[in-house]
Amino acid sequence: MCIFYNKAESNASDLWTNLLKCDIIDINTEELLELINMTKQEKKENAILKEHIENFYHIWTNEKGVYLSYLPDSLKPKGRKPVTATTLEKLERKIIDYYLNREKQEQEEKDKNQLSTLAAIYPLWLKIKGLETNATSYIRRIDNDWNAYYKDDPIVNQDIRTFTKASLKEWALTKIREKSLTKNQYYNMSMIMRQSLTYAVDHELLPSNPFNEFKIEGKLFRKVKKPDDSTQVFLTSERPLIESEAWREFDEKGCTTALAIPLAFQTGVRLGELIAIKETDISSDGKYLHIHRMVQKQERQRPDGTWYPAVWVTVEHTKSSAGDRDVYLTKEARRIIKIILDANKENGFCDHDFLFIHGGKRITPRAVDTRIRKYCDHININRKSTHKIRKSYISSLLDAGININEIRRQVGHEDERTTLHNYAFNRATTAENESDMEKALAS
Repeated sequence: MCIFYNKAESNASDLWTNLLKCDIIDINTEELLELINMTKQEKKENAILKEHIENFYHIWTNEKGVYLSYLPDSLKPKGRKPVTATTLEKLERKIIDYYLNREKQEQEEKDKNQLSTLAAIYPLWLKIKGLETNATSYIRRIDNDWNAYYKDDPIVNQDIRTFTKASLKEWALTKIREKSLTKNQYYNMSMIMRQSLTYAVDHELLPSNPFNEFKIEGKLFRKVKKPDDSTQVFLTSERPLIESEAWREFDEKGCTTALAIPLAFQTGVRLGELIAIKETDISSDGKYLHIHRMVQKQERQRPDGTWYPAVWVTVEHTKSSAGDRDVYLTKEARRIIKIILDANKENGFCDHDFLFIHGGKRITPRAVDTRIRKYCDHININRKSTHKIRKSYISSLLDAGININEIRRQVGHEDERTTLHNYAFNRATTAENESDMEKALAS
């Protein structure tokens, strides 16, 4: 092996030139890169020593043969402190290490200064947030809140080290008033500030999070009136008409997508879960449906901060741990499933055993939601989404006196309070309510 190496070489490219002059270069790429990096480091260290001796202080020996010099120290009267070693090499090492450590500290301080604003911290925090969840649509919602509440606000370019409890509370109160925020809207909006500052604390950019030092009075939020029951569920008079529309489309066009709607009324599953049902999810006796996957939107952000168009993907998990469950299939639900399976077989439709297929491919949630809104138009009622079917299912079970814990389990809620607070609505018509009250209050 022939390698020319001289400590006085001007740079790594000179080393490479000398290597090329050899008849044989018996060195691999990794070894070569290591050698080049070594020469760069040596060059840097030599420059540090040269600058120290020329611009700060020389090196000398005392009568005992000890090597001495001085290092900068702003706390000392003369702005310097002594440094000693038994050999020249050891003293040079101390001097070099001092300047390297100072350079490292200066770079760290520079990095901290660069991460001193919300505008700089936010994309780093959002990246971490994205690693904590599989719900990419949640990350996009956060980014939408950033654009709505922060992007054009001067606070994002202020030094976070100047934030105080008082200044942040004033900012929060101003946002609530200017944007007329509800409690939930404020929570979503303020989460960005709160967690970004926590990120800063975790990375030692701040000693503590001042946003955690105050609370907002609940009375300051815009109150949200609970929506009218008729807008949240399909009334007892509406459901038969909607289902009739679905069966009519199936009979006329042979489209099994339409049957997703009557099946939803029988099972109460989420739309993403409904679309992801496979024949193999049905128990051997046909009485239960194992819900353990769903279809969800997959969002992906471009490097410039904008977002690619969302795509639908099937994932092998549910919205929460409680979502993995066995749902009872009524006799009507079993009948609907059999009709769908028979239609798929007759048409030769097959796509990885999925239940709902159109044109040989599995359908998307949009296909179902579009249909139910169309059916609402046909029967001349306000448009309602597939999610309102889920609310109708839960309200039907409550009306029938089913135990709340069993209902919670059937629909995949972690807490029965969610079931009662957000999904319990009156499905009866005005006439039915009046009749029931007459009976209840009759003497």
